Amino acid sequence: MKTYLIAYAGTLLSFLVVDAVWLGLVARTFYRDQLGDLMSPQPNLVVAAVFYLFFAAAIVILAVLPGLRAGSLMTAIGYGAVLGLAAYGTYDITNLSTLRNWPAMLSVVDMIWGTFLTALGAACGLMAVRWLGDASV
Repeated sequence: MKTYLIAYAGTLLSFLVVDAVWLGLVARTFYRDQLGDLMSPQPNLVVAAVFYLFFAAAIVILAVLPGLRAGSLMTAIGYGAVLGLAAYGTYDITNLSTLRNWPAMLSVVDMIWGTFLTALGAACGLMAVRWLGDASV
């Protein structure tokens, strides 16, 4: 149980911090320029929290744990990248296909970001277990 909690904490914390820097500093104007009036002036933090809590668990189950079982950081990163592309791609491609004037460039950038961020979160979750816990699963 300790392994799972450490993996979850490492994944969630890294995912939150890096995404906050991306959304709050690096790409803030990009999203605002791309979304225009569709973007809410303030995010709904409760809904955001539900996403982060749920998605961190998915990263642990589908990427970190397979990486730990294989004893491979690259396995965690690879599975994390696939999960990120699938999750962010589902959102972005669905929006691109169903919403009028959804910016294609936004979908491309967001899918690249989601792939990278999820892979990074998986790597951090695995490394947290290696540094702080028992890596046997």
